[in-house]
Amino acid sequence: MSRPLRAGVALAIALLVAATPGRAGAGEASPYGVNAHAPAGDDLRLLLDRAQEARLGWIRVDFLWSIVEPSRGKREWALYDEIVREARARGVEIYASLGGTPAWATDGPPGSGVPRDVADWRAFVSGSARRYRGRVKAWGVWNEPNLSAFWAGTRAQYLDLLLRPAAEEIRKADPDALVCGPELAHLTSGGASWYDWLLESMRRARDVIDVVTHHVYDRDGNGGVTRKLDAATTFGGDPRFWNLVAPSVREVLRYAGADDRPVWLTETGWASDEVGEASQSDFLVGLLGDWFGRAGKRSWVKKVFVYELVDDGSAGVPKWGLLRPDRTPKAAFAGLSTFTSAGPPYADEAAPASAAVPGQVASGVAVPVTATLRIRGRSTWTREAGHVLASPVPASPTGPPGR
Repeated sequence: MSRPLRAGVALAIALLVAATPGRAGAGEASPYGVNAHAPAGDDLRLLLDRAQEARLGWIRVDFLWSIVEPSRGKREWALYDEIVREARARGVEIYASLGGTPAWATDGPPGSGVPRDVADWRAFVSGSARRYRGRVKAWGVWNEPNLSAFWAGTRAQYLDLLLRPAAEEIRKADPDALVCGPELAHLTSGGASWYDWLLESMRRARDVIDVVTHHVYDRDGNGGVTRKLDAATTFGGDPRFWNLVAPSVREVLRYAGADDRPVWLTETGWASDEVGEASQSDFLVGLLGDWFGRAGKRSWVKKVFVYELVDDGSAGVPKWGLLRPDRTPKAAFAGLSTFTSAGPPYADEAAPASAAVPGQVASGVAVPVTATLRIRGRSTWTREAGHVLASPVPASPTGPPGR
């Protein structure tokens, strides 16, 4: 269909659905999330209410082995039972970031040490995934293992003793849950080189990773974050030179043959005491606009989780939060809320209005599906050939975008 349609009308387009073995749950629709650590009680409810107010569909919580199992075989679930219950009551999905070795389980430092017996780690992961089957939709395997503060072991130990065993236990306990990793910090110094870790993770563990998760910060603003994710660099296709000019995340995934994996940016943000509250808001809204505001221009990143929901009130700790320590909102909270209220994920472009989709489709079978999109902005739209359901862009603007 080549005839352009004016904004404000509904466009019915025929899409070809290529059914593939999928592990995505229905709760994955929202592309917006926030880090909330592990709050409890009235504070948990207040923070979840704020997340719901800002239309954030996901929270990422620290799901710590040391909290669940402070002594071997004695599990205490009360904190996470409460988090799961309260989040689900508000329609907020949970990304549980597994980690935190108990002192009894390691000969290394508590929290970051290598488990003495991988069977203990397996038992913790299995018990967690079984308990929250169908309620925790995504499990991250260890926060920033390329930093020694969080993981005292090697890359090989992370892959062989943490990631693969955890993935195996999660898939047995809850086949619909997503296994996410490797949760890397985007750093290149001190043996932490994220690109070496990511390349090896994709080469050796691609088969057990459903979603590639990554953490990117940049004081220069949203443009810096987007470049680290998406830029074309001088030696992006040649890892021999990555120590000279760091590649982008997309280049590493492409080199590894893993650019078919969805990517979630599970930590990003700006500290308001470093850049100012106004710039914190501008950078955050700008980043969401880079990825979700132009009809999926860069839609291979499927979710962005802001770090973090509320400031740590401790002296000397950067103020990353959308909320101040007294829980009052900053400008970034208002800016984020305004952006998300336009409707995920393509706030200024088109949103699905209706679709006729078969209830069940065999793997590998192509099925024609008719969907209706409602144009929200002032762009002129045309259909592009070859798009499939779940592809980045169901249609693309040919005229100037309008907000």
